[in-house]
Amino acid sequence: MKKILCFFGALALVLTSCSSDDSSESTDAVLLPKKITETEVINGQSGSTTYTITYDGNKLKEIAVSDASRSVYTYTGDLITKVEVYYSGILNSTDVYAYESGKLVSRITTREANKTIQDKLTFVYNANGTVNVNESDIINRQEIKYDTTTLYTFSNGNIVSSEYINGEREKITSTFDDKKSPYTNITGVKALLDLDYFDFYSANNTTKNVTVDYDSDGKVTQTATVENGIKYISNYFSEAFSGDTKNSSKLEVAY
Repeated sequence: MKKILCFFGALALVLTSCSSDDSSESTDAVLLPKKITETEVINGQSGSTTYTITYDGNKLKEIAVSDASRSVYTYTGDLITKVEVYYSGILNSTDVYAYESGKLVSRITTREANKTIQDKLTFVYNANGTVNVNESDIINRQEIKYDTTTLYTFSNGNIVSSEYINGEREKITSTFDDKKSPYTNITGVKALLDLDYFDFYSANNTTKNVTVDYDSDGKVTQTATVENGIKYISNYFSEAFSGDTKNSSKLEVAY
């Protein structure tokens, strides 16, 4: 869910859609997404997930998902510092975010089922402007670091590539439009990059994703391209679609 409609990375094919409609009425509107619906059709079988979002002003309060889960957000000032995830009303896990000078430096995830093991992400801001997100575990308060990392590259306020490296590699390279992301007015989410439900960081919307998988020797094992036909309302993203009647993905946003 981290990149809009990049669901078919495992398929060596190209999905294209040429339809694009700009029904913008005003470029000055300040909108917040209230409901997001993802619909996938795989081999002719359709399924959907709905996210209902509530706010305190422009700050996230809760994202309720149609699978009976929900995430509850806590802020310190304008930064998200805690996210609690519930399933059927029972607390499942808690993410705690730490910052330095407004930049996210770590996220520690504690699961209620086993609090002695925690997942940790550490954010390293490189001199060339990229960011590495390094993975580790904390077991009985001792940190065990791994070689697994995700490398983010940025341009014009967007995440233009994300590369997951764990012996093998998967790199997603994205092309963007010049319209507003539905998340652009939500306080504090930009600092999360794309760690939560969606690509909260990017200012614009993905029109194409190219996913390339590499083996441990650096050889390409498969490539998949997904192009999105996008519709807009008031200069904001409202809908994207890729695919055909047998395999497709659609994302719809209601404000």
